Amino acid sequence: MKRQVSFVYPMKGPGRPQILLIGNGLEYKSGQRSWEQLVRDLTLPEKREMSGVESLPFPLRYELLSTPSTSPTPMGHEDILQEEKRLAQAMKAMVHRSNPLLEKLPGLRMDHIFTTNYSYCLEQAFFPHRNFGCSRTRSQFRFDLRDRESKAIQTREVQYRLHTGYFFPAGPDTPQGTGLWHIHGESSVPQGIILGHDRYGRLLARIVQCCQNTAQRTSRTNVGKLPFLSWPSLFLFGDVYILGFGFDSCEFDLWWLLRRKQRERNGDGKVYFYDKPPFDAQKKMHHFLLQANGAEVRTAGATDRTDYDTFYAAAIQEIRQTVEQRRT
Repeated sequence: MKRQVSFVYPMKGPGRPQILLIGNGLEYKSGQRSWEQLVRDLTLPEKREMSGVESLPFPLRYELLSTPSTSPTPMGHEDILQEEKRLAQAMKAMVHRSNPLLEKLPGLRMDHIFTTNYSYCLEQAFFPHRNFGCSRTRSQFRFDLRDRESKAIQTREVQYRLHTGYFFPAGPDTPQGTGLWHIHGESSVPQGIILGHDRYGRLLARIVQCCQNTAQRTSRTNVGKLPFLSWPSLFLFGDVYILGFGFDSCEFDLWWLLRRKQRERNGDGKVYFYDKPPFDAQKKMHHFLLQANGAEVRTAGATDRTDYDTFYAAAIQEIRQTVEQRRT
């Protein structure tokens, strides 16, 4: 059953959405499988010794290694079905455990948390006594923000979850509750996992449409507040704190959205990207690119000698302080 929740915030100024975007870096201590391990799981036997693939962007590497060399054009139904089966099997190996760093996140009192991870480690941190591997639990906390009058609301949003997430109940500092969003899919819905170049492209097309719909709605309001119906619209107008997510150049859906946010005339949300030294020439170029797209790079006081735990603890504390300032 879909939860009847709503998220209404000012488009700019105090009260705008506070959003944390996390990646695999925060699941390291949960014993989560790395992206490289996931790719190996999905690589066809005939391509396991292929050399030079590391130079390819991740989505293209996945498509190369998971597609038979003799695959015809158009691809046969059986080829597509076998790929989906391999992906479903790989998703069963995901770890769904919280860890001390994730357990700090409920205390941040964020309005929303976006994760590119497919696991339910995040949910287990917010709901330690619930099993999100169980479909009944997921149904209990799931929400869908699509227009209630839309015919589409009669069916569950599956492959591209732009309006669907999980709801953590409201508290004193989060009166509208906290939305937990799997922006690249979740392990229980293998057909919705964003991995290959094709899936990234299809997702981006839907993100563009979400932003166009939001632009139309903002042009019709004079009150300064907006009911937000999707995670891309929240990204456009909120303050976004990025932690444990490398923002690799292959994440072209999010790079597009970052640039679109920079050009948003009706909002003043900021983007903060947290990264740990040392920074080589390639890292510095990555930071320059982020800054050119409106993001501020922060280190939370870390140095070359700062360890993993210290860096993340300091970054979380700095984010907490910034969010508290935003709320006053």
